[in-house]
Amino acid sequence: MSNWMQSRQVREGGYSGAYILVVVAILVAANWLASQYNKTYDATDAKLYSLSDQTLKVLRDLPDDATIYYFDRPMDYERPDMNGVTPRDSLTRYDNASSKVSVEYIDPEKEPGKAELMNVRSFGTLLVEVGARREEASSTSEQDITNAFIKLLKGEEKTACALSGHGEAMGEDTEALGFAVARQAIQDANYQFQQISLLENPEVPAACSLLIIAGPEQDLLEPEVEIVRNYVNSGGRVLLMINHAKSPELVALAAEWGVEVRDDLVIDASGIGRLFGGGPVIPLVVDYEPHPITEPFSGGSSPTLFPLTRSVAKAESVPAGWDVQELLKTGSASLATTDYEKEQIQPNPETDREGPLSLAVAAVHDVPAASPEPPAEGAEAEAPAEPEDKEARVIIVGTSRFARNSYLGRVNNRDLFMNMVNWLASDEDLISIRPKNPASTPMEMTQSQMSWMFFGLMVGLPLVIVVAGVRTWWLRR
Repeated sequence: MSNWMQSRQVREGGYSGAYILVVVAILVAANWLASQYNKTYDATDAKLYSLSDQTLKVLRDLPDDATIYYFDRPMDYERPDMNGVTPRDSLTRYDNASSKVSVEYIDPEKEPGKAELMNVRSFGTLLVEVGARREEASSTSEQDITNAFIKLLKGEEKTACALSGHGEAMGEDTEALGFAVARQAIQDANYQFQQISLLENPEVPAACSLLIIAGPEQDLLEPEVEIVRNYVNSGGRVLLMINHAKSPELVALAAEWGVEVRDDLVIDASGIGRLFGGGPVIPLVVDYEPHPITEPFSGGSSPTLFPLTRSVAKAESVPAGWDVQELLKTGSASLATTDYEKEQIQPNPETDREGPLSLAVAAVHDVPAASPEPPAEGAEAEAPAEPEDKEARVIIVGTSRFARNSYLGRVNNRDLFMNMVNWLASDEDLISIRPKNPASTPMEMTQSQMSWMFFGLMVGLPLVIVVAGVRTWWLRR
């Protein structure tokens, strides 16, 4: 018996069985870990297939557990869109990102009662539920799902009002210099958008959470300027974009808030802007000052473009009660010229100011609450409510073109513009870098990388083919 146990065949069989058991144990453990920790790795530089900073911030601040319901046929859960992303891919990211989020896949054909109960009428419907409230997302894209979360968390919509009547960018204008893309971005962030005229109604409506003045081509009348002044002095919020060589009345108004809007044109002589679709009169910004608006841009990896901009800086003398802070600056290779009326702008080191140059500022002013009016004679006195102080907020930018249709979608202009809107509306928790569209992400290369690619494709590759052909001919000969 002992000889049989010690035989070679038995020993080898035991070893084989042990190896099989070890392999099976490893596979079981790997599958268990994969089911418990569903992790993926995003190899793209911009993390296009990972949840954005904004989404992670929203999920982190969820007050209650959330459920995402997706109604579709099981075969369509794995159907990729034009970017190769399936609905299950998108929803799994949310499921993995927070322990408060769960996903339910429902086939309306097999569970018609649940679809009827939630008023679902079509395949592909996605509902987001937080607590007792529910919101439908427009699609399975990250932007639409996150916007549904934001609507549930913010509740009542705020209103962004845009001034009209002076050649400003208009919300319904889809041309290159229109404001339709900005209007859509504002509405996607759960704000109402309203165009107003101070000539038709001589006051900023009470429903306006902020007022946008997007590059007037004609001067505002003095009564209109006075309305804007009173609106800010009473705690209003204004995003003022003044195009270069325009609106002297708004330049004077900005000076009352401690902001110097200079009569110049900023030129970028570095040439880096060409890599991002810019040029000499379209400065590229990568340097941001510490501020809630620019906090997500720290690190220099989030460039923005400012076409035909004038410089805007903190004034040397700031009026009492105002706190002014510069937001972003051009590089040291930029300059500001006052001789910008020529067809061909020639830098003049003797008169031009050299960079870095500030292009935007944010200003804050505390407005004391008004004292309550005394009760009428003979009326019973009630305990007065505690008055609330207000805070006026103003952002002034040296151009409106950075937020117009032709430039809002470039680099990180949309994120910067919406962060400005969020800050003005006191929605600091929404300030972030938003989801990117993988289909519209350009390749970004330095000048040296572009040169290497050119010589490699136009010179190197043909030369290799010629050398290989000559070598083959020589060997055969």
